[in-house]
Amino acid sequence: MNYDFDRQIDRRASDSGKWNVYGEDILPMWVADMDFESPAPIVQALHQRADVKVFGYGRPPMKLREVL
Repeated sequence: MNYDFDRQIDRRASDSGKWNVYGEDILPMWVADMDFESPAPIVQALHQRADVKVFGYGRPPMKLREVL
């Protein structure tokens, strides 16, 4: 999977503590909160799960156990 790490995302309007706690003159280099978009396969998997519309306690899928 290719990923464009050069694309900048402005997160100042996203309730990001990293960017909204201090003034604009402070670079928040103390936190590991990334300013990259989530990869498309992760977003797609989240959409698939959210479409089920039930969020109870579940067991990890067998595929996950096989990978681990």
